[in-house]
Amino acid sequence: MYYLTRIHETIRVPPNRFGDSIADVILEISRTKNETTIGSDVGMVVAVLAINEISPGRIVPGDGATFHDVEYEAITFRPLDDEVTEGEVVETTKFGFFMRMGCTDALAHISQISDEYFQMSSRSSGVLVGRESGKTIRPGDLVRGKIITATVDHVSMKIAVTMKSEGLGLKTWIDEALAKGGS
Repeated sequence: MYYLTRIHETIRVPPNRFGDSIADVILEISRTKNETTIGSDVGMVVAVLAINEISPGRIVPGDGATFHDVEYEAITFRPLDDEVTEGEVVETTKFGFFMRMGCTDALAHISQISDEYFQMSSRSSGVLVGRESGKTIRPGDLVRGKIITATVDHVSMKIAVTMKSEGLGLKTWIDEALAKGGS
């Protein structure tokens, strides 16, 4: 899910920054430009940690800046299919719920909660209720799910999770199953 990633990029340093430490300027520009962005090859850049290499600057005719090829280390977030993750329910809807996993949210569609049918409660706002068992899901619940689809492109991440396998679901459901001798 989280990775230490080496990223290569060309950074433009404007002339008004020439008197400052080049390493500090490039680190600042890299953080401003890249943190919280999404790339299809690395996922979301959570934090730029350090600059490893800086090439001598190149000048492009008509532009007073210098351009440097740099390599920097960053913490990146990239969800993978079949990865098991834990998180908190942050929102419930009539079509399922969203769980916070790391720095983003994933959807657990109502059909992926369990083999039982879940629907919005008519008595309590924001609560999903199992038709047969009466089990509930509400914001603040801790859940464990398995990623069934993770689509990452240059602007967004779409993540879908399931809780239909053993060992998945609300933390309280898992604890109850373990207490009864299940898995």
